Amino acid sequence: MGKKINMDMGWKFFLGDLPPQNSVDGWGGAKARAFSFGAASETYDDSKWRSVDVPHDFVIEGDYMQKKSQNADMQNIPEMESMDSRHFAGGSLEGGIGWYRKRFDIPNDCENKRIYIHFGGVYRDSMVYLNEYYIGRYESGYTDFYYDITDFVNIGGENLLAVRVDATGREGWWYEGGGIYRHVWLEIKEDISAAYHGVFVFSIVNLEQNSAVIEIRTEVENKRFADCNVIVEQIVYDSDRKELAKVKSTVLSQAWDHIFCTQSMELAQVVLWDLENPYLYCLKTNIYANGNLTDTVMTSFGIREIGFDADKGFFLNGKNRKIKGLCCHHDHAGIGIAANDSVLEYRIAQMKSMGANAYRSAHHMPTDELLELCDRMGMLVFDETRRMSSAPQDLECVGKMVKQARNHPCVFLYAIGNEEIFSQHRPETARTTNTMKREIKKLDPSRPITSAVVCWNGKERFDNGAQYVEITKHLDIMGFNYCMSAWDDYHQRMPHQPMIITEASSNSGTRGCYNTDEMTGHYYILDEANGDKVANKRKAVKKDMGECEWKYFAERDYLAGIFLWTGMDYRGEPTPLAYPAVYSQFGIMDYCGFPKDNFYYYKSWWADEPTLHIFPHWNLADSVGEKINVHCYSNLDAVELFVNGKSYGKKEMKRNWYLTWENVLYEPGEAVAKGYKDGKEVLTKMVKTTGAPYKIDLSPYKNRIRCGDTGIINVRVTDKEGITVPTADHEIFFDIEGGQFIGTGNGNPGSHESDKMPVRRAFNGLCQILVKADCQGVMKIGAKSKELIQGICEIKVERQA
Repeated sequence: MGKKINMDMGWKFFLGDLPPQNSVDGWGGAKARAFSFGAASETYDDSKWRSVDVPHDFVIEGDYMQKKSQNADMQNIPEMESMDSRHFAGGSLEGGIGWYRKRFDIPNDCENKRIYIHFGGVYRDSMVYLNEYYIGRYESGYTDFYYDITDFVNIGGENLLAVRVDATGREGWWYEGGGIYRHVWLEIKEDISAAYHGVFVFSIVNLEQNSAVIEIRTEVENKRFADCNVIVEQIVYDSDRKELAKVKSTVLSQAWDHIFCTQSMELAQVVLWDLENPYLYCLKTNIYANGNLTDTVMTSFGIREIGFDADKGFFLNGKNRKIKGLCCHHDHAGIGIAANDSVLEYRIAQMKSMGANAYRSAHHMPTDELLELCDRMGMLVFDETRRMSSAPQDLECVGKMVKQARNHPCVFLYAIGNEEIFSQHRPETARTTNTMKREIKKLDPSRPITSAVVCWNGKERFDNGAQYVEITKHLDIMGFNYCMSAWDDYHQRMPHQPMIITEASSNSGTRGCYNTDEMTGHYYILDEANGDKVANKRKAVKKDMGECEWKYFAERDYLAGIFLWTGMDYRGEPTPLAYPAVYSQFGIMDYCGFPKDNFYYYKSWWADEPTLHIFPHWNLADSVGEKINVHCYSNLDAVELFVNGKSYGKKEMKRNWYLTWENVLYEPGEAVAKGYKDGKEVLTKMVKTTGAPYKIDLSPYKNRIRCGDTGIINVRVTDKEGITVPTADHEIFFDIEGGQFIGTGNGNPGSHESDKMPVRRAFNGLCQILVKADCQGVMKIGAKSKELIQGICEIKVERQA
């Protein structure tokens, strides 16, 4: 029987380059096991290397630096005109080369097994050596890969794995990090087994009869020298592990080959996977060779029906649903791109709390763990490959994306391209589209494909999609990034093709900032002087852009969904600002996942609960005696504003919009908004001038976690009444008992503080610390700062199940 062994722990890391630097160094191009030198050598002394666990991002550990380019390559990316280099667009942190080494044992009982090493993701261009053998090179930084290392391992003894990672190249134009940044595991299998991601299960649903036909396709690998009769057994269980159905089939598996076994079964009284009830079944695949059980694969799956209509949009289980999605890069404060399952769960929960129901993995395939979380939490996923190309290596990446995603009910759409400005209008792109489409449909016929088209060719913009029709008509679903003026025009030209808005503007800005200051990297989208305050001039004037696009979208039934750019801030792309800004400000939440004001605009129109939010905060010491504007996000019928007891009037809330009271006299005290529904007051929201900073408050995302999981602790500086002081910027020092420090952040896009030191300055009253739980017991986190009462929190740590 097979088993998986986690390989995340106990690596040695060196930042810098050492020989060997390619597969032909020394005698490597001529002889086997020729890498007995440099970092691949078994006798190399790595005792002075740093001990690390993976996932790991070594680029985030560097220092920010300004570095301009001599060419204008960023001018080819829409809205990136303020970026003077790929380095700046990538977060002003320099990529580099690093080496990882790990020693591990292979048990004696593995002599007749197959042994594989899996990498969830390495950014990028990795070369893998094992026991002084060259194993392989993998360039893509965004797809998983594995090697069959059976012939290279030392069975019954110690093995040395060495990985060179070259993160100097770029695949995108955002922060991409560097290192073994996803999970690594060893897999030991029998010589007849299911292929990796080789079990595919999908359902054909009969909504009227509440039943489903379950289709299963299993790829069986035979690594023997002889043919063999193989029995493939499938058992379906409900969420309580009660057996519901079983089927067996016998196939002839030929020597050193693979074969597909297709089976089906019917289920009655099915429970459908839905956003409100993400119900999951389990498929157990048993493979028998010559009567002996050689492999078991457990596959979680959901039963649901998706559909698109050119006039009515998207349907889930026969119900018309508007897809309200967020585009997301995968980096986070404190960890960079290093995959962290606890942080992923936190981020998805934050997105769902504002009413989002879909996640776009921009612009690459996500981790297995993210898809599993979205399955369990009821979040749709728009999955996409990194590069639009039918070159062999790119088709391989597309195939990996599909095989990873196809059993996950959350995945509803595949994308084959994003803003392909150099090629999206060219006739050969139609051929590329069809090739990639065939590759996807061969592996998964159950989901549609799209491509994210932008009305821009690197030189000029267009207000319609006429020049793309001959290419994009080959897509199952037309996708537009922005280009609001083209939506209706394209729908008239292609009335039978469904459409989705694959990317749209949010109302950008810095959390808690109400004045644009390019010198500090802070941007306020409602600052009327943005055109004068920012060197990028007109590109900095974005007032109402997000609201206009959402309102325009919401009024069109034919549009299936929309994905806002972005759910959370990310490192890099700080447009429209210049250095020292190093984070984007497109996010509806900041880099730590703290909501910005516009979070409540979208919550007002995306969620089903009454919402009322006013801003700015009321600690505007520089504005005493001045007239200011007060804004309100709400989904109530009307809102009345009071400032220190004086009414500034009741205003009717127009659907999908917001309210503004102009020329409000600012004086310390309080601003109160009263919200009305059907003529009755139903909600009150107050912002008040706080007292002086007094204490530190620590709030863990979860009070109970498992050994090895990450505790996410949000930190507030409050006054005596426990109200967050929205201007506090104290330097906070952390200490940890029963856990390991991972990183910190504060959401300040102009901050150049290290994420890897247990000290962080609060930004507008908030910061965040991530800690890893060591072992069963209690983990204690303390936070200290001058003139503030210390904050302490405890998290109970339980043993892994």
